[in-house]
Amino acid sequence: VVERLRHEVGWFEEVTHTLPVPELDAPLELLHLTDVHLRSTGPWLDGLCRRLRQLKAPDVLVITGDLVTRGWSPEVVEAFLAALPTPRLGAVAILGNWEHWTDATGDDWRALLQEHGIRLLVNEVAELGPLRFFGSDDHLAGTADLSLLDDASTHPTIALTHSPAHFPEVARKEVALVLAGHTHAGQMRVPVLGVPWVPKGSDHFIGGWYRHGGTWLHVSPGLGWSIAPVRLWCPPELSRIRLVPDPS
Repeated sequence: VVERLRHEVGWFEEVTHTLPVPELDAPLELLHLTDVHLRSTGPWLDGLCRRLRQLKAPDVLVITGDLVTRGWSPEVVEAFLAALPTPRLGAVAILGNWEHWTDATGDDWRALLQEHGIRLLVNEVAELGPLRFFGSDDHLAGTADLSLLDDASTHPTIALTHSPAHFPEVARKEVALVLAGHTHAGQMRVPVLGVPWVPKGSDHFIGGWYRHGGTWLHVSPGLGWSIAPVRLWCPPELSRIRLVPDPS
């Protein structure tokens, strides 16, 4: 247990998930990153950047909030963004609660992401290849507006929301998949007892896959940490989502 506490926070596991999507003609891969909680330079960031440079480039890169936390600097964000693989179709990001709490929400933040080819979606829509992405502002610290989700589209829709507790509000027949983070999947998982604590905005959507009607939700464990630099039986995850045509 002591060894896990000491080292697991740096075990950046790449996990591939597969989801059939109606009206999709060919397979596509999304790389979903969340809750990086960038603070400062050091061995943890160096290890993460090395791991990112090893990744196969996805079709689309998605970041679902809490990229930074208290004490972040543009130089640290630049180092992280420079290590990301270049997606074939493009990259999108949304805001989490920590962006709002650390003033990483304005035009300068949007421009910083755009310099690395990442489009910030704040209650906005972007079409990348055959997919339509909707990005919500954070439900806890921002002002979420889901009205664009009801617009008609010929593309399968992927919705991005930082806090998974709002999945039932986001789910609808037009949305094939919702991607979220925020929970760190508990960050500390105790054998037998399970997860002792998750933040407000998690509800029972702690980590993994959930379904509401015809819409799927995937809650990634994320990459970073809160309160203390430890994880226990809950390693950081680079979530690769493989979307395939639904044969039904």
